[in-house]
Amino acid sequence: MLTTLEKVDRLQRAPLFQGIPTESLARVAAIAQEVSWDTRQFLFLEDDPPDAMFLLLEGQVEIPRSGQEAHKVGTNYVVGALALLADEPEPESAMADQPSRALRIDQQDFYEALGEDFNITRGILRALAHLAAGGA
Repeated sequence: MLTTLEKVDRLQRAPLFQGIPTESLARVAAIAQEVSWDTRQFLFLEDDPPDAMFLLLEGQVEIPRSGQEAHKVGTNYVVGALALLADEPEPESAMADQPSRALRIDQQDFYEALGEDFNITRGILRALAHLAAGGA
């Protein structure tokens, strides 16, 4: 099991969390729980209501796209963030392509952290604006 400091380190590697100061990111790390999946196990299904987002620590997750080849993501990728932030149903499914491990960040706990620490909110908004502008 990762310590809070190790979780902070892992969160800082994900573009979604890079702009958040360490002290504020420790709040997110404190609510993040380690989870794992076996091969072919679903993280969530398309049209599920969002209840968490996941920062991949190891392994690989496949995100099938209608009529297209599945998109595969790995370490340091955050899965389920946009649906969670928008509080909209998951637009796609996510399935472990191999044994995988992640940090699970619960939606309600994350909303509380956003409400209590503006640095988290600002960092997330900056990351989303950067992504919308075509950043990596």
